Amino acid sequence: MMRTAARRTNPARARVVTTSSQLAPVRGWNARDGIANMEPGFAVTLDNWFPLTAEIRMRKGSAEHVTDIMAGVDPAEVETLITYKPQSGSQSLWAWADDSIYNVTSAGAVGAAAVTGLTNARWQVVNFKTSGGDFLIAVNGADDLRLYNGATWAAINGVSVPSITNVNTNTLVHVFIFKERAYYIQEDTLTLWYAAAGAFAGALTSFPIRSYIQSGGYLMAAGSWTRDAGNGPDDFLVAITSEGEVVVYSGTDPASDFALVGVYRTGKPIGRRCMIKFAGDLLIITTDGVIPMSRLVARERKEQGVAVTEIIQGAMADAVSAYSANFGWELFLFSEANMLLLNVPVDTEQVQFVMNTFTKAWCRFTDWPANCFAELNGELYFGMAGEVRKGWTGVQDVDELVRAEAVFNFTYFGDRANLKQTTLMRPIMRWDTAPASIKVGIDADFNVQAPTSDIVSVSSAGSTWDVAEWDEGFWGGEPVVRSNWLTACAIGYALSFHIVVEVTQTTWVSLSSVDIAYKRGSTL
Repeated sequence: MMRTAARRTNPARARVVTTSSQLAPVRGWNARDGIANMEPGFAVTLDNWFPLTAEIRMRKGSAEHVTDIMAGVDPAEVETLITYKPQSGSQSLWAWADDSIYNVTSAGAVGAAAVTGLTNARWQVVNFKTSGGDFLIAVNGADDLRLYNGATWAAINGVSVPSITNVNTNTLVHVFIFKERAYYIQEDTLTLWYAAAGAFAGALTSFPIRSYIQSGGYLMAAGSWTRDAGNGPDDFLVAITSEGEVVVYSGTDPASDFALVGVYRTGKPIGRRCMIKFAGDLLIITTDGVIPMSRLVARERKEQGVAVTEIIQGAMADAVSAYSANFGWELFLFSEANMLLLNVPVDTEQVQFVMNTFTKAWCRFTDWPANCFAELNGELYFGMAGEVRKGWTGVQDVDELVRAEAVFNFTYFGDRANLKQTTLMRPIMRWDTAPASIKVGIDADFNVQAPTSDIVSVSSAGSTWDVAEWDEGFWGGEPVVRSNWLTACAIGYALSFHIVVEVTQTTWVSLSSVDIAYKRGSTL
């Protein structure tokens, strides 16, 4: 009997299933690099997800705090929100809306205004402690300076007690504290006014800086910058003009020992609230992005890596181009969540570009219609039309679902020459209670489409110890881990995982990675 050799399958025609894993985009939102050349760990879209060190987590919701803030029959825009922080005693939260100031510390319908008859609600406010007590100092360039002493608000001018002389307080548009004295910026000038050491009132002294300015304009904002991450005698006074010239002084007393450190150029500042202290640095919102003083001094203006917003520079540039004239640009540090919020006032609704202060990864929050932010007793609040909301709380935005969307970086899986056909995917997720909706999909060749595959909800009731199968059931009280394989059909050279989540009752949802199974095809 003649033997016949076994027929072998042509290896060139075999299609072997390969699995690969994509880590969650913990490096954050990338709006700088080309979509075809983005490094692993970044996201093309990262809306309402907050990047952590090993996973991304859905942002929390918001809840009504104080409501019914009206201007006649219309909701009044809350445009200033500040916390009074005495050295001892209770903190209080204050809101400026339309022509009034309201105490919005306690939740509920707003009470009677503490102050009325103001010109606008766009005020610059600081806390300042003197030997006479703890104060809020507020200026807007149109009304007399307003002073809060913990009990009442008072209009401060040349004949009040206390008084401010040598300059009309209704021309002061910005206030800041530097080395235990109050400084003011006079509207449409290149002049600072300052009080005596330890004071905010009295006969103010002018400190013009026009002789150092080459591009004209006027002073927009000023603040304190330190290189040692603290407050001390080595701090510098930093002032920025409307044209983007930054003047830096050292010293303690402008009358005796101030010395010019240098004049630097950056993009034009955006809004009066363009500065914030951040650790040992001073951040400035400009048309070049958010610029730290330490990098501005050390590098050229246009050098790569100057702006902390460099990785989202495409989105930042678009926002500046379209909305730089709008009111509401503001940086706010919410330290309780390691979060730096950059409020972007778009035409129809605000968004926030948000940075994890630990990892420096960015994301974007939507559906928070904030004009301004404040922190009261470790909780986040924001002002909007007709109300003050508590942010970063709960799982919904009042009655609206939070919708979070992430599009991972597109990857060729080390092979740009051949097509891939996906067969399965396995997102590794955790949650407390089953979300309302989780839709997932695979985008191919940079064509981003709404995902349509639903993840079947997994019960969060938990499993009974010593009854459920090991490594199959979930123990009661532990987060639900979702790691099932799902059918996924997509064909392309470069692939990306796409997820959209909506929640109703879960306290959090996180995503750490996704596994993808695919067959490698031929070169076309």
